[in-house]
Amino acid sequence: MKKLNYVLKNTFINMRRNPLLVVATMLAVLVSSFLVFTTLSARAIVENNTSRWQNGVHVVIFLDDRVTSTAHKQLQDTLENYPEVRMVEYFTKSEASDEFKLLFKDQPELLQEVDFDILPTSLRINLNDPADYQLIIERMEGNPAVKEIRASGEAIERLLSLTNTLVLSATIFAVLIAFAAFILIINTLRLTAYARKKEIKIMRTIGASSTYIRLPFIFEAIFESLIGTSIAVGLGWGFIQYSKTSFIAESIFDIAISDSYLINLTLILLFSTIVFGFFASFVGIRKVLND
Repeated sequence: MKKLNYVLKNTFINMRRNPLLVVATMLAVLVSSFLVFTTLSARAIVENNTSRWQNGVHVVIFLDDRVTSTAHKQLQDTLENYPEVRMVEYFTKSEASDEFKLLFKDQPELLQEVDFDILPTSLRINLNDPADYQLIIERMEGNPAVKEIRASGEAIERLLSLTNTLVLSATIFAVLIAFAAFILIINTLRLTAYARKKEIKIMRTIGASSTYIRLPFIFEAIFESLIGTSIAVGLGWGFIQYSKTSFIAESIFDIAISDSYLINLTLILLFSTIVFGFFASFVGIRKVLND
């Protein structure tokens, strides 16, 4: 019990010696942990949304009304025979009009201005593999029954590319901030150890082990890291809960991430923080102990 009291007492004494460095260290750990937490959460959200987006990829063929309905039906039959095609839906002008009215039901002024006769008949094609949308477009180009072709695949590919780039950038930035936090912890402990160099020499003279001398520094590093990470995790949870009810959740993103995933991520971060602080403390005071 006396040893524990000594360790805890000296841990807080060490932290009071360099308060600015301690605060800077906690902030660096906080920022890096927050970025890691939100980045890994974002990656999980993107992965959950990717399958939904890809399943929503379809090719829309707007049909030329000057061509007979028989030609339209023949084109539909041709598409349904392609092995890449899962389903083809035929949308008449009336169905397109009803869909438009439903989509913009909250904008009556717009609906009054629209001439629904201009809405074309169309075929909506769902694919077995969303990556095949370009192949379907190439096959349909030049067909006399086809007026225009549109595909959602390109937009989704750009969205995924942008999202992955943002996640990668945030990951790199988090690693850099974590490295800065590691250096700050080392320097903080090293300054404290040098300030107590005489005391450490006396302790070694009377037979104190290196482990006993290290413990206050180890506790300091772990304590600073845990405070920063705990605040970061709390902010991360709050940010995700807020995102679920914000405009983000009402857009193309479905902020669906399980609490079990977040709990596991929290535990992993806290454990990693302890290891991080433990290792930093060894590096920070190694030179002083070896002098």
